[in-house]
Amino acid sequence: MGLDRHIWTWMGLDLLFTPKLIPKTKSIPFLPKPQPPPPGRMQGEARLPPACVSKVLDDDDLLAEIIVRVGFPTSLVRAAAVCRRWLSHASDGAFLRRFRELHPPRLLGFYIAEREYPASTRFFPMLHLPPELAAVVHRASFRPDAYEGAHAHVVGCSNGSVFTHRASFYVDTFKLVFARHRPLCYERGMRMTILPGLKLRTSPGSMYSWAQLFSKQEEDGWSYFYLAVKDIMGAPGVLLYVYMLQNGDDVWCLHLTLASDLYPYQSPKGVLLDNKIYLATDDAIIVLDLTSSILSTIQPPHGVSFDVSGTTILSRADDGSVLYLIHIKELQLQIWLHNGDNWLLVDTICLSEMCANFLEDEPTADIQINHVGDYNEFVFLEMGRCVLYLDVKHRTLRKVYKMTADEYYLGDIYPFMMSWPPIFPTLSPARNAT
Repeated sequence: MGLDRHIWTWMGLDLLFTPKLIPKTKSIPFLPKPQPPPPGRMQGEARLPPACVSKVLDDDDLLAEIIVRVGFPTSLVRAAAVCRRWLSHASDGAFLRRFRELHPPRLLGFYIAEREYPASTRFFPMLHLPPELAAVVHRASFRPDAYEGAHAHVVGCSNGSVFTHRASFYVDTFKLVFARHRPLCYERGMRMTILPGLKLRTSPGSMYSWAQLFSKQEEDGWSYFYLAVKDIMGAPGVLLYVYMLQNGDDVWCLHLTLASDLYPYQSPKGVLLDNKIYLATDDAIIVLDLTSSILSTIQPPHGVSFDVSGTTILSRADDGSVLYLIHIKELQLQIWLHNGDNWLLVDTICLSEMCANFLEDEPTADIQINHVGDYNEFVFLEMGRCVLYLDVKHRTLRKVYKMTADEYYLGDIYPFMMSWPPIFPTLSPARNAT
């Protein structure tokens, strides 16, 4: 098995061949200390690997143990580009599930989208990223591409994609044009996909008070749901319209229309999981079942409500199958899991000690939740004029943004995550033969 010297350096074999990283069931030969090149060979010239290294890398089980520890999807793609055998290991479904468990997708940065018109959107990379991810952020283009001669407003992020929309208003109609941007795609022509336009009719005595776009990534592509809340003058409650655009469709279709005597909040935003949309109201959580077209409600945990802005938010598990509720009160953050008909308190985080470094500069009485990452790995908090990033797993809190003197409102935060699964390369014939 002949591999260039740079592959050994890139894989970091001198660090990976340690007892704690290799299964105890395998016996690892001693790796000799690197020696100067023999006479007649220049430093850095390609050479055959030592027999002991070949013995390790020729073992499929050990090779998989090495590749699964590269740490980042970008490194996994480079490992897969070595040869067909390495690609087979890296792209295996069971291997990818294990890799994701060991190395969940990382947060690369976040957008702040203003709520006032005309709205502007800015991207801020996370500080102290590992060099591997910092290089990814440096090469990416996080400003959404313009279309139809104008820039659009960011309305969401999901799995390495950014969703934007533009609105055009007419006498009795307004048209929405959505687009999906891929900042990590380096080919400009492939970075943006424009979706078919959606037209909403208006009539005297009625108005659309707010709306939200939901996206769902499936094996054959993306599906989209657009929820529009319509007020009708003199009528109790509101009408809820859900439009659907499935992968490959050329036009949006009206999926369902339901009436509700509960008025859902625009903030906090709703969540989509398991073909159900969950929306917060004063008294309950509305559940829109997109399969059965049935509206139902569930009660929040005892002592928790949505009537105080920014104190309660809905979230979901990473796989989109479980509903969470996050509540903050008096510097205490609670994470609740909806289990059947009950709520289970799964975590409580006291922020008083973490906020000690910020107490002198910013008031904590008005601390609010702006956004929660899937699986509750992180929470973005607003405290005074600052944005705080809470790492739930490691129990750390740090300031990531401070509003300027010209800013009156922060706006909505949309975290941008590393995409998953990685897109593996097509190997050249020479490497395919390996």
